[in-house]
Amino acid sequence: MAKNKNLVNEIATRARSIDYWALGYYLPNPDPILKKMGKDIAVYREVLSDGQVRAGVRRRKAAIKGLEWRITTTNNEKVDEQILHIFDRLPLNQIITEMLNASLYGYQVSEVMWGERDGLFVPLDIIGKKPEWFVFDEENQLRFRTKENWVNGELLPEDKFLLTTQEATQDNPYGLGDLSLCFWAATFKKGGFKFWLEFTEKYGSPWLIGKHPRTAQTKDKDRLADSLEAMIGTAIAVIPDDSSVEIIESAGKGASTDAYEKFLNFCKAEINIALLGQNQTTEQESNRASATAGLEVLDSIRADDQAMIEATFNQLLQWIVKYNFTVEQLPQFEFYEQESIDTAQVERDSKLHAMGVRFSQSYFEREYGFEEGDITLEQAVENRKDFAKSTEFAEPNQQGLHPIADGIIEQLEIEGESHVDSWLQGIKDQLGQAESLEDFRNQLDSLIPELSFAEYGELLAWGSTVAELAGRQSVNDEHKAKGDE
Repeated sequence: MAKNKNLVNEIATRARSIDYWALGYYLPNPDPILKKMGKDIAVYREVLSDGQVRAGVRRRKAAIKGLEWRITTTNNEKVDEQILHIFDRLPLNQIITEMLNASLYGYQVSEVMWGERDGLFVPLDIIGKKPEWFVFDEENQLRFRTKENWVNGELLPEDKFLLTTQEATQDNPYGLGDLSLCFWAATFKKGGFKFWLEFTEKYGSPWLIGKHPRTAQTKDKDRLADSLEAMIGTAIAVIPDDSSVEIIESAGKGASTDAYEKFLNFCKAEINIALLGQNQTTEQESNRASATAGLEVLDSIRADDQAMIEATFNQLLQWIVKYNFTVEQLPQFEFYEQESIDTAQVERDSKLHAMGVRFSQSYFEREYGFEEGDITLEQAVENRKDFAKSTEFAEPNQQGLHPIADGIIEQLEIEGESHVDSWLQGIKDQLGQAESLEDFRNQLDSLIPELSFAEYGELLAWGSTVAELAGRQSVNDEHKAKGDE
């Protein structure tokens, strides 16, 4: 069957498209802000001087750098150890910090410094480079703009430069940077703050009005104006006897002040939404539900940043394996979050267990994050062992417990009843005062530390001692009985 040539070849190419424009082999960054301003990506670096932007960027990067990392196995233990050793010797914190600039500018280029170490050809360092040094050609290949070739740039060698991008496409290999989303908000915020400062200086302090005689000369008027200007800072003025100063408080400008404040808060909100996906840091009227929703959005952004860095390191791992190893399965770089256990809940469950409360296996799987089949309750295992022992060693004619054991159990019930009743009464009182089950749970947590186990422990120790002595006596009686026979 003859294949249709049109099905094999690419038809819709950039070079043939109606909206294609480039300077030689150089494909300009299609960012709309950069195109209108006629500047390169370095203009976004100035935005980082804004405190709100800087705080959002640091929080964004900290969300990734706070994760743990690991490298999946190659099914070769020796190779796994060598690869892990290579990554351990790299300054990963600095490398990840620089790679995350891709989320700000759209793309980030890192140069790999290769070298010999322990008989292997490995990366000794990875250095982040300025994005504006690099451009893409019409084939989406990365090129370095040099002094000799500053327009089109030079094509880069293979396996030398790592490229980290955010939302890069065939149409836009430069990706989409989040600083472009908050550029105007940060710019207007800076201008609005300046106007607000001037407004506050103008209307926040009283007005000083100097009055001079009608016959005063121009130089006298200027001298009076200079005295009033100096008076703003020193509260001291020297004026002629026939001149006067009147102080008038400004009024009716409260609405204007609110307008400036609302504008600045709006700019802050836009910056937070662009960088963090939520505005809980500046919203004054937020509740727990909105805060939780905001954190969920932030988690989705963190997942995108995480996948972006993982893809870059996986490219590096392919190069490392290519030059040094032969493996059946390529290793993968992964981030993961170390889950923490609520120590307060563990302490509460331990105390409840000591009181006789027994939790189901599904409870532990739900509350502590275990997968089904990961754990087996020890109590259930002990019960099966006790059952096996009882069926194996029980005498055929055994109808009940030993009379001495019956006496010990009965005595323990009598002596311990008062302690148990005291505990139960405290729990009942808390239950009667609770407004809801959640409130009762909180009150129960506060009640547990107040319970005294000292006397109950002494009682159990006494019962254990008596039971041991009774057991020894029973063994002696059996030996004597056999001797008499």
